[in-house]
Amino acid sequence: MKRPTFSPEVIANQKHLAEREAHLRRFGYDSQAAIHFVLAQALPLAGAVLEIGTGKGRFLVELARHAAALTTVDIAAEEQQSARLNARYAGVEKKIRFVLRDAARLPWRAARFDAAITMNAMHHITHFEQVLEEMLRVVKPGGKIVLADSQHDRDRAGCPRGFRIIAREHEAEGKKHSRERYDFRALRQRLRKLGLATRLCKGCNQEVLVGWLPSTTA
Repeated sequence: MKRPTFSPEVIANQKHLAEREAHLRRFGYDSQAAIHFVLAQALPLAGAVLEIGTGKGRFLVELARHAAALTTVDIAAEEQQSARLNARYAGVEKKIRFVLRDAARLPWRAARFDAAITMNAMHHITHFEQVLEEMLRVVKPGGKIVLADSQHDRDRAGCPRGFRIIAREHEAEGKKHSRERYDFRALRQRLRKLGLATRLCKGCNQEVLVGWLPSTTA
């Protein structure tokens, strides 16, 4: 089989992503292991799936391999362009709809998606409570919500969890990493009060909360 030919822009983007992942591994964060851990908690993801926070598309690409129809939302055009190039390289671009939008004001009708998921975007969002309301609004009864973010606490040996590791990478690049804190236990209680069944777990420097919306036929 003939190998696909990629533009210099795609190749340069892949090189940048590979270098960044290598830097993160040196700081103790394995992004691929983290992605696979979150996916293991989230799957199965049937039907139409909405991702909040496209970023550079590392999670998006893996998510696209498991979703029949995938829409991703972000407010940053530059980030989405990097994600689009990443998806093109992985051969999944045609499965994804890219939308530039504030996730606190989603354009879709209620109960449009079968699942909504976000990974490592929450700490960038100052108004995540509004975003969560929108995620709940656009997911069908019986559907699924998945919230995943880097851990803020430390392990038993006192080593920094995911957020601190990623913050160190940003500092090494001369950047500041935005940091909004959300208590996953409080979020779990909120979802339970709304009638969702939930599961909360930690692993690979990630914290993951899965919620299942009640079915109208139950």
